[in-house]
Amino acid sequence: MDLAHGRSESNGHGRLARRALLAGAAGLSAGALVGRARSLAHAAVSAAPAGHVPHGVELRGMYLTSRNRTAEGRFGMMFKKLPPYAPSDDLLRGLSESMVEDQTVPDDSLLNTNPRLFAGYTFIGQFIDHDITFDNTPLAQQEADPYATTNFRTPRYDLDSVYGRGPALEPQFYDPADPDKLLVTPNVHGVPDVPRGGDGRAIIPEGRNDENLILVQLHQAVARFHNRLVDHARAQGIRREWVFETARRLTRWHYQWAVTHDFLPRFVGDALVGPNGTVYREVAGRPPVLTLTYYRPTNKDGRPFMPVEFAVAAYRFGHSLIRPFYVINQSTSDRGGVPVFGADGGFNLNGGRPVPPDLVVEWKHILPVDPAFPARRPRRIDTRLSLPLTTLPAPVVPPPDPTVHLAVRNSLRGKAVGLPSGQQVARLMRAPVLTNAALGLSNDPGWGGEAPLWYYVLKEAELPPNNAERLGAVGGRIVAEVLVGLLQRDPTSYLYLDPAWKPAPPIAPATGQFGFVDLLRFAGAA
Repeated sequence: MDLAHGRSESNGHGRLARRALLAGAAGLSAGALVGRARSLAHAAVSAAPAGHVPHGVELRGMYLTSRNRTAEGRFGMMFKKLPPYAPSDDLLRGLSESMVEDQTVPDDSLLNTNPRLFAGYTFIGQFIDHDITFDNTPLAQQEADPYATTNFRTPRYDLDSVYGRGPALEPQFYDPADPDKLLVTPNVHGVPDVPRGGDGRAIIPEGRNDENLILVQLHQAVARFHNRLVDHARAQGIRREWVFETARRLTRWHYQWAVTHDFLPRFVGDALVGPNGTVYREVAGRPPVLTLTYYRPTNKDGRPFMPVEFAVAAYRFGHSLIRPFYVINQSTSDRGGVPVFGADGGFNLNGGRPVPPDLVVEWKHILPVDPAFPARRPRRIDTRLSLPLTTLPAPVVPPPDPTVHLAVRNSLRGKAVGLPSGQQVARLMRAPVLTNAALGLSNDPGWGGEAPLWYYVLKEAELPPNNAERLGAVGGRIVAEVLVGLLQRDPTSYLYLDPAWKPAPPIAPATGQFGFVDLLRFAGAA
C-alpha cells in the first residue's frame, strides 16, 4: 500500500502482511480483571521514575466514583443521579474484542472525510489530555490520598505539563543560560529536542508527553513558542522580573484559545462551539456567551473536577482516530509510513528516546500548514480501532498487566468507575436515543437494552448524520461542556481573567484568529 497517497496495493498482500506484523508486535493476550489492573497500576506508579508514569496506568482518583457517586475530588460524576451500568465482563470483553478494523477493507476507506480533520489533531488531543490530567502531587501525598479527595491537582489546561512548577522550583526544565526560557537543545543526533537523561528519557514535567515521537515534538514546539514570546516580551520593554510570567501567560492564553477555537469545533461541530455555538459562542467586542447545562460542579468551593464520563468515555473517541502508520516527512513517505508501535530503537514512533534525524516531524504532512500540500487524515470516528491498538506494547501497558487490547481496557474501566449507559445519558440530555439494534449490538438479554457509554459515543459518531466525521449529540456535548467548563473555572485562563481577550498580531495572523498551525509557525517549528 502507498500510504503516502492513501492508495492500496491491488492485491492487498502488502497491507495485510504489515497489519499482521503490527498485530504480533506485542504478542500478548488480553484478559485481566480491572481490580487486578488497579493493583498493578499502583505498582507501576510506585516503580516509575518521577514524571514517567506509563500512559496505560489508571490515574489517581479515577475510582472515587465507584465509592461515592456524588463526591468531587480530582475526578467525579457529571451525571450523578444516573445509576451505573454493569453488564457482565464477558459481554464487555466480547464486544471490545470485535472493535477492530476490517482487515479486508482498503486502508484509504478507513480515513476520515471531514475536510477539517487532519492526522496531527490526534496528537494535539493527546497533549491536551495529558495537560488536564497532569498530577505533580508529591508521592507521599498521593499514597495518603489514593482517591484524590483532598490533595489533588485541579484539572486545568494551563500547560503545567510543560512548565512544571516554574524555573525557581524546577530549574531542570529551563535553559541554565537564560532561565526565562524552557530548555530546547540538540540531542545526541544533533536534532533539536527536549532535554534528556542518560537513559534517553525526556526531562520534562509530564513524562507521558515522551511516549511517542510526534507528541514529544509537539511538546518541544510549545516550549519554543514560549521562548519566542520571551524574546517578544523583552522587545516590548517588559521589565526583566516580569518577562517569564508575561511569556507564560501569553503562551497559556494562546494555547487555550487554540483548544477552544481550533481543536474543539473540528470534533464537536460549530453548532456547539463557534459563532452560533450553544456551549461557547463568540460575540464581537464582548466576552463569549457560555451555556453549561450538564457540567456543574456541586462542591462547596465550586472547584472544577474531571468527569469520568469525559475521561473514561467521551474523550476516548481519540482512540478511534489513531492510524497504524504515519507519514511525518519525506523519508517516512518514501518508506510507506512509520509504524505507530514497534521494537525499541527501531523505525517507529516509540518515544522515550532522542528524536532520530529521520523521524523529525515536518508538520505540513499531518496539519494544514501549507494549503498547497495535502496533509494526511486521521481515521474515522467509529467503533473500529486500528490493529496495533489490540496488542499495546509494554511502554504503554507495563508488564505484568496482560490486558493489552485497548478496547477491552476502556470497556472494563468504564464499568469499574460506574459509568451510566449511553442511552441513560441521551435520555437525560433529551438527545435522540439510539436503540441497541441501531447500535449494532446483539440482542443478548445481558445488555438490558442499554449500551456502554464509550461504545455509544463512538457509534453515535459513526452513524448518520455525523457519518464518522464528528462527535454526536451525547459525545459532543460532554466534550464541549467539560473543556469549556474547565477553562471557565481556571483562575489563570483568559476566560477567567479577561474574557473579552483575543489573540492579535504579531503573534496571531489577525485579531481573533489563532490555531495550532499558527502556534507552530510563530514557534519556528513549521
